[in-house]
Amino acid sequence: MVRKLVPAVIGAALLLGAAVSLPSFGQTLRVAMTASDIPTTSGIPNNGGEGFRFLGFPAFDGLIDWDYTRPDQIAGLTPGLAASWKIDDSDHTRWVFSLREGVKFHDGSEVTADAVIWNLDRLYNEKSLQFDAPASAIVRSFVNMLDRYQKIDDRTIAIYTKSPFSFFPYMVPTMLMVSPTQWEKAGRSWTEFAKAPSGTGPFRITKVVPGQSVEMSRNEPYWDKNRIPKLAKLIVIPMPEATTRLAALRSGQVDWIEVPPPDAIPSLKAAGFQISLWPYPHIWPYIFNVAEGSAFRDIMETGQVSTRGRASL
Repeated sequence: MVRKLVPAVIGAALLLGAAVSLPSFGQTLRVAMTASDIPTTSGIPNNGGEGFRFLGFPAFDGLIDWDYTRPDQIAGLTPGLAASWKIDDSDHTRWVFSLREGVKFHDGSEVTADAVIWNLDRLYNEKSLQFDAPASAIVRSFVNMLDRYQKIDDRTIAIYTKSPFSFFPYMVPTMLMVSPTQWEKAGRSWTEFAKAPSGTGPFRITKVVPGQSVEMSRNEPYWDKNRIPKLAKLIVIPMPEATTRLAALRSGQVDWIEVPPPDAIPSLKAAGFQISLWPYPHIWPYIFNVAEGSAFRDIMETGQVSTRGRASL
């Protein structure tokens, strides 16, 4: 389940070490992923949980988000683009979402009930102009109990499930929202939209180099002022070979890698790297550079390691 797989830019097991110094604040964090290609950047990333944690939740929000303010516990829910939600007491298949006021997409357009309905049509209405078959398949694999939806007013929508389903709010975070305005500017093409996407997240995707990297910059006007990122930039780079990731970390090419080669752990310990386990349903180690002045060291020293799993970075 995505809930257990995507503490966006924080993870299950951390391997911390001292390798290369970076500027002291407002810096760039470079991450080497295990993926063989960059996840899709159109708001519903492929590559499973890895795609969501690196190119889903950092740049996009759902009506409901995961709450990663307690990194020692499995995440619960927190209001996202919906300030509140409730089940209809007279119809337990009907969930009513009240949208947050004043939230804008990265392109400056407003998050409204119409925009949310447009996004749901992208995923569930095969006759809509914006229907996105690959994104639909990804979301429907999690949220297959959704039946229909409707706009109530400009700030309120209702979503119906096929039968009473109390766990439905835990499915909603996978339905990430993107800007209809930006899609129009992209010529109504999801391929073109992915080159310059627009969500609402604490990072905005600013540069996509197919097959090589994705660069994200801090979204200064992010709607949750308590979770504006500490980092200026975040760069994710696909490196499927474990030895390549390890060499990239040791050479200073990157600051964080996923899944080090197990036989390299003794030498990493000997070099001063520290291993810290994360409460995860399976072991998925990460390695960080925590030299003086490094991106992650600044975060650690401020005690802001995980705020909803992403915005503290």
